[in-house]
Amino acid sequence: MVKRIIPALCALLVLCGTGCSDGNDSSSFSSSQAEESPESTAVSSAADSSKAETVPARTVGEKLKAVYDIISSGSYTFEIELTGTNVPETIEITRIVSGEDSYQLQQEKLGNHGTVSFSGKSFDFDYVCGMYRENAEPPQPGMIEQIVKGNVPRTDAAAVSPENGCDCEQYTYTGDTFITVIDFFFDKSDGHLVKYTTAYSVEGRDDIIETRTVKKLEKGADTSVFNAYFADTPVNFDTMSEPQRQGFCQGLCATWGVTADEMFRLGVSSDSFGKIDYDTLFTLIHTYGKHRTPAGDSSVSGDESSDSSDESAESTEDSSESSDSTESAAESSEESSEE
Repeated sequence: MVKRIIPALCALLVLCGTGCSDGNDSSSFSSSQAEESPESTAVSSAADSSKAETVPARTVGEKLKAVYDIISSGSYTFEIELTGTNVPETIEITRIVSGEDSYQLQQEKLGNHGTVSFSGKSFDFDYVCGMYRENAEPPQPGMIEQIVKGNVPRTDAAAVSPENGCDCEQYTYTGDTFITVIDFFFDKSDGHLVKYTTAYSVEGRDDIIETRTVKKLEKGADTSVFNAYFADTPVNFDTMSEPQRQGFCQGLCATWGVTADEMFRLGVSSDSFGKIDYDTLFTLIHTYGKHRTPAGDSSVSGDESSDSSDESAESTEDSSESSDSTESAAESSEESSEE
């Protein structure tokens, strides 16, 4: 869950991502969407040790540069599959860019959501909740763009587990309290990008590992996706009155089986639905929504709640940590997505 693969990146970085979710993950290396945790001596020590062993190169590798050339061409199509320790089920992400116009669709367990920018306007749409909104924030650059433009240090990939028929380039962003390591794997024969893995290390939390397997990366874009068709069925969330929003949210929770206890974990209740914002509702439904068994189907449905959430969820050991984990998970889902 790649709202902005990098999103999760962005969150942990301000940062890359991200995205993730790109095929290009929307995240930003200046600082991701990093929920800063207390300074980590373990992380700092690791960074100091790494610097002592080798001086990171500030120049981008030839193979990643070739990928960046496609992305910076002004018109490209990027399709990836996102998996990871924080991703309960595989997420399919498609990103299409043509000049100033862009389109990203994430296909997840409950359904699809995405973003589209055209004619100078940007919109978020979510077919799971059946809603959309205009977004004043411009689309964020993907992970690969941020690495190249931000001169993220290239580090020694010698310790990376070898992949059959692949070469590896590694890039490491070191923050005050976290380290993000991205390993890119390229086909030895023609140099095309096969996949890239991202490891986020923050003190006091389990490492988050995400893998983006590239299905397609090529110049050229199907410009037919840059339109307002996404608004044909969903409702404009921002134009609903409080009573309309109240009923809309209650209906969604009933449809997707979201309980009062799950609402409480996110700090909301059915009484507050009239004032809920788009992002919180998105997080609530995509985190706790459950598949339903179609009428007449006697088979057992997989309707466990997605506890680990879509985007960069961490383990929930108590109710207060659960709320933090849930919010970062949803960001990953939107961005993860992300490329």
